[in-house]
Amino acid sequence: MSKLARLKKFAPMRVLGAAKRRAAIKVRSAQYQLDLRRPLVNAVLFESFQGKVIGDSPFDIYLGLKSARPDLQFIWVTAPATKAPEGTTGVAFGSPAYLRALATSKYLVNNSNFPPYFRKAAGQVYLQTWHGTPLKRLGRDILSNNLTKSYLDTMDREAKAWDFLISPNAFCTEVFPSCFGYTGQILETGYPRNDKLSTATAAERQRIRESIGVSDPSVSLVMYAPTWRDYSRTATGNWQSVFYLDENMELPAGFKLIYRGHSNTHEAHKDGAGERFIDVTRYPNITDLYLAADVLITDYSSVMFDYTVTGKPIIFLTPDLERYRAERGFYFDFEAEAPGPILNNQDEILAALQNLDEVSRNYQDKYRNWQLKFDAHEDGKAASRVINRVFAEGK
Repeated sequence: MSKLARLKKFAPMRVLGAAKRRAAIKVRSAQYQLDLRRPLVNAVLFESFQGKVIGDSPFDIYLGLKSARPDLQFIWVTAPATKAPEGTTGVAFGSPAYLRALATSKYLVNNSNFPPYFRKAAGQVYLQTWHGTPLKRLGRDILSNNLTKSYLDTMDREAKAWDFLISPNAFCTEVFPSCFGYTGQILETGYPRNDKLSTATAAERQRIRESIGVSDPSVSLVMYAPTWRDYSRTATGNWQSVFYLDENMELPAGFKLIYRGHSNTHEAHKDGAGERFIDVTRYPNITDLYLAADVLITDYSSVMFDYTVTGKPIIFLTPDLERYRAERGFYFDFEAEAPGPILNNQDEILAALQNLDEVSRNYQDKYRNWQLKFDAHEDGKAASRVINRVFAEGK
């Protein structure tokens, strides 16, 4: 670690923030231990990115359960900018109601980890959906792994609590056990969050576009959705938002840009838009945005695997490719298999947008091979397969 990195790590604001977080966790842990003495209730607790998102695979599982298991109570974890779906119970992340629901719900569905004080109660069933096929190495597979022993212990404890882990494809079924230290049941079903990509209608796509301010169906929507960076934090220790384009760049005629920040960078995100783009970071469900978009610009994000279910063109903007690959590491040869051009700057992006048909032709074989490798199970029925395995009556 460089001297500058060490200074940032121990900056007063970051140290103070860490101390406050530890104190809050200690208080919540004590309350949670008391709630663990309570009996289980016939409920499902859904959590997606600590409540910052009401979406991802937990949401599509919820939609299927509404008709498959109407006997269940549905509880959603929320954050300041989100609210539970109508007809369900919302509990704010970290609140007393959250702690009780975490301790007493029969079913737990999460796409990330629960807090470090979590211990699965006897009789609880924990379904871990995770949140994407990885290009970048995860957990124990990160080559330059600087994770602390306490973090690794927490990760191991979390994985041991999972009763089921969803895998979208054979690649993930092979990768997930080592990176998570997981030895339990893997459900290779496809991702429930992608079901809509195979079933949505043209009318639904238009409705989504209108909801974000694009009523003209002839406008080509470009979605820019980069991931976060391990090496880019704010002064308070939050992950920094990523935007490698000029906010006011002029797109080719007929194009409009929408920007989707990563859930890990919400704390550093500032709502608002430049003159030439629409900020959709707070839009509830990113799957809707895949349907609305006509082309995706991303980098190393797992959105690349979901978006290709649509068959629409994809472009990669990766000016920090060498650093990211060296520090995080990849599971496969990204440059050899990418289903679209890997570009370094805005001028190259604009040139690609002006020649999208040519881009699609040049990458059609790689695109098809990518779909066969990563999207083979994405047929619109993943949620029903998961529900049949996990939530059948009597389980």
